[in-house]
Amino acid sequence: MEDQVQLAVLLGNPGPEYERTRHNIGFMVADLAAGRLAPGERWRDWKGLGLYVEFSLGGRRRFLLKPQTYMNLSGGAVQSLGGFYKVPAPAILAVYDDLALPFGKLRIRKDGTGGTHNGMNSVIDAVGPSLPRLRLGIGPRPAHIPGTNFVLSRFSKEEEERLPAFLAAACDALAGSFSDGVERAMNAFNNAI
Repeated sequence: MEDQVQLAVLLGNPGPEYERTRHNIGFMVADLAAGRLAPGERWRDWKGLGLYVEFSLGGRRRFLLKPQTYMNLSGGAVQSLGGFYKVPAPAILAVYDDLALPFGKLRIRKDGTGGTHNGMNSVIDAVGPSLPRLRLGIGPRPAHIPGTNFVLSRFSKEEEERLPAFLAAACDALAGSFSDGVERAMNAFNNAI
């Protein structure tokens, strides 16, 4: 993978009504990562399917992608941009919210299923299951709140206070996955928070 292009797809929903909701934590990481890894670069449109930033890290070409097709159709943007630049699935890092992890925890995995996350399942349907992923904990979901309602809810006051540090750690994990590889990033970040 030394000479390959790398792509991070950060999942969320477009539109102001979804900003600062749990389901959009991927977009929050995207904006922070763009500012850190590609300072001065602007988000550009990719065929109406997504917004992307291109930059170089360690002498290699990298992309951040925010699909604009709504969460459940995210795979189309990944397939289009990734296909155009010939990015193989193992060089695509999916970054998304995960109800199964407590708020503030993150987990990097080399592959697997999308579980109940429709956005991740869309990405898997588009490029296959062999892509690494960075799961961002937004749970636990209270038993009396349906999952759909919970992921579209806003963070609590206490979570908002912890959010900057969590987003920064997720950014570090993304950059570490790009620069050091998924295995090393797993060792460095999976138990760090």
